[in-house]
Amino acid sequence: MRKGIVSIHLCIYFLIVTGITALSYADSAEVLPKGVSKLTALTSLYFPIDERFDPDGNTEDIAADFNTRLGGNVFPALSLVEEAFGLPVGSANIGDSVIDFEYKFTDFKITYQYGLTDRLTVGIKIPYYWNKTDVDARIDPTNANIGTNPFLGTPGDPFGGAPLIPIALGGVPLTTDQVQDLLVQQYGYKRIESWSDSGLSDIEVGFRYQYLKTDNWRLAFTGGVRLPTGDEDDPDNLIDTEFGEGAYALLFRLNNDYVGIKNLVLNATLRYDLKLPDKETLRVLYDANMPISPNKEKVDRDLGDLIEIEASGTYDFSERFSLSLLYRYGYRLKDDISGDMGFVYSALEDETDSTSHTFIGGICYSTIPMFKAKKFPLPLKASIEYENVFAGSNNFLKQQLFTISIDIFF
Repeated sequence: MRKGIVSIHLCIYFLIVTGITALSYADSAEVLPKGVSKLTALTSLYFPIDERFDPDGNTEDIAADFNTRLGGNVFPALSLVEEAFGLPVGSANIGDSVIDFEYKFTDFKITYQYGLTDRLTVGIKIPYYWNKTDVDARIDPTNANIGTNPFLGTPGDPFGGAPLIPIALGGVPLTTDQVQDLLVQQYGYKRIESWSDSGLSDIEVGFRYQYLKTDNWRLAFTGGVRLPTGDEDDPDNLIDTEFGEGAYALLFRLNNDYVGIKNLVLNATLRYDLKLPDKETLRVLYDANMPISPNKEKVDRDLGDLIEIEASGTYDFSERFSLSLLYRYGYRLKDDISGDMGFVYSALEDETDSTSHTFIGGICYSTIPMFKAKKFPLPLKASIEYENVFAGSNNFLKQQLFTISIDIFF
């Protein structure tokens, strides 16, 4: 017991000497002293998300691609109705889909770091997600010109057993449930309805090596690997959201801190996520903005690499409190998709090269000074941060969230 108390006091000594004060979200060139561990518990609470950024950077409803006229472009069998009844090509439709949904996310992450030497720290991050999609889906038959055959299955059916006929000839507009059944029967999709699930996301393991430390500068290199431990998007579910990307990724970061100004740490970090090729079963779309397709194949994927540039400042305005502001620009390269079944795979690549602009601000409270004065039993930091993705392109979600985290040193 006595030995454990001595170890904690040594830990606090090292923390004070090395100046570890940054908030948990802000990347930095800091490393832990040899033999010191840090355990971080972090929870992110997202505002409900109902908008995304389109290719031009404007906001649109996340369900925009689902709201369309339900004609032959969605249900090819309608072309047979056109042919049978002499209707103009492309004119047959069963109504308009009216769909709204919003995402609700909660993230929890545990990170453990350990100082192997005074310059080398290793660590692991384990994330767990709770994802939910609230859906309101219905069919508006106002503009429909095709409906169900009310005589179907009767001896006197004048339409010879055709399941769909023009409304002008007595067809009855389809209900929402009937259109949902068509989606299930003709495409093998699950019904468009509210969905929720939870699960492990992609685990990261890595290291940080601080190769330079002077009175004014701290410079480090961070490397690691992201493991595809999270479940991917279900190709038969149009509403679910993924817990992981399904591909291994190599992680590279250059961390640069300027500490030449009293009580202020300025950081610039460059990140590169190199995603490795993999195989995944996907719906091969006809168009990037048309989410429904009968074509399904296990394709070869090379997901677009991610580049991020981050700049932040952390100011200690007292021994216990610090304030941080951060800006991050992200650019995701275009996916590369290929297969063996002769489909046109370009629709899976279109609009995958997204951008994002993010602001984060937060405040951190440290008990280290009180622990040193024997007025608090544990050396820890607690922080709360606000994050806002205020601009972007190509389907990047417009999102806001609060993050609460606690760091414990031992």
